[in-house]
Amino acid sequence: MTSAFTSSGLLGQMFHDHAVTEAFAQRGVLRNMLAFERAWSEGLSQLGVVTPEDGRAAVAVIEGFSADFTALAAGSERDGLPVPELIRQLRADQPKGVQGAIHTGATSQDVLDSAMMLTCRALVQDFADRVTACLSQIEELEAQFGSVQMMGRTRMQAALPIAVSDRLRSWRTPLQGGLQKLGALEFMVQVGGPVGRRDAQGDAMASHVAQALELDSGAVWHSDRRTVLDIGHSLMLLCGALGKMGADIALMAQQGVDEIALSGAGGSSAMAHKRNPVRAEALQTLARYVAGQQGILGQSLVHEQERSGAAWALEWMVLPAMFDATGAALTQAHALLAQITRIGPAD
Repeated sequence: MTSAFTSSGLLGQMFHDHAVTEAFAQRGVLRNMLAFERAWSEGLSQLGVVTPEDGRAAVAVIEGFSADFTALAAGSERDGLPVPELIRQLRADQPKGVQGAIHTGATSQDVLDSAMMLTCRALVQDFADRVTACLSQIEELEAQFGSVQMMGRTRMQAALPIAVSDRLRSWRTPLQGGLQKLGALEFMVQVGGPVGRRDAQGDAMASHVAQALELDSGAVWHSDRRTVLDIGHSLMLLCGALGKMGADIALMAQQGVDEIALSGAGGSSAMAHKRNPVRAEALQTLARYVAGQQGILGQSLVHEQERSGAAWALEWMVLPAMFDATGAALTQAHALLAQITRIGPAD
C-alpha cells in the first residue's frame, strides 16, 4: 500500500509519483468505470437486448453523469466496492427501459477489472516513454564517455580493465528488456457476468466491449489473475534494472573509488564534506520495495471458487503502490542520469 509518509509531500517525489496518483484517484478510476458502462449500454443496444432508444438514452445518462462521491464511498464501505452504488446513481429517476439499458448482465468485477486495465494501460504507455528517455540519456553518456577506460569489478573487488561502454551496457540491456516487457503486456477486458459464464450476451458482448475500449479480448479471468501478475512482473523487472544502475552509481561515487561525478549530489546535516548519491540510493530502495510487493501480489492468484472478494481486493492495495514506486524510480533515474558529468577515473 502506498505509504502515507512517503506520499505526504515531506519527501518530495523521491518515493512517489504524481501521474500515478492522478491515474488512481477517484475521478480517474471512475472515468474508466463509466467508459465500461457506456460500452456495455451500446452493446446491449447493438445486440438487440434493449431498444436503440433506451440504449441511446442510457449512453446520454452515462456521458452526463455527475457522481456523488460521498455516497460512492459509503456504498463501498457497505458493499465492499463502489459499483452497486454507482449503478444505483446512474439508474436513479430513469424510466424502466433506460434502467435496463444500464449495466444489465454485467457484474461489479467486470466493471472494476476493465477499469483497472484501462488505468494500467495508460500508465504503462507513460512509463514506456519515460524508459525511452532514460535510454536516450545512456546513449548520450556512451557517446561522451564510452571509450574511457576504468576498472571492472567483480564482487565489489577490482578485477580487470573495461571501457565505460561496458558498464553502460549493463545498465542499458536490462532496461531495454524492461521496455520490451512493457510493450508485450496484454490489457484484458473483463466480461464474465455473475459467475464467469458470459450467460447474458456471451462472446459477442465481450468482443464489442473490448473493441470499444481498445482492450484485448480473451477468456474470462475472474479467478485467473495472471494478467495482473504479468503487469506487476513487468514493473518489478523495470525497477530492478533501475536499481542495478543505482547500485553501480552509488559504488562508483564512493570516496576512494571516484569513478563518477554527479552535479548537485546530496548534502549531509552533520558532515559538510559529504556528497551523498541520494537518487542512486532511492533507486535501490524502490527496486527492493517493488520486488517485495510482487511477492504479495502473487497471493492474489489464490481465488476461492468462481470469484474472490479477499484476493481481488489485495490487488487494489498492492498494484497501485507498485505503479507509484515505479513512477518514482523513473523520475529519479532520469534526474540521476542528467546529474552525471563524468564517468571513469578522475584526472
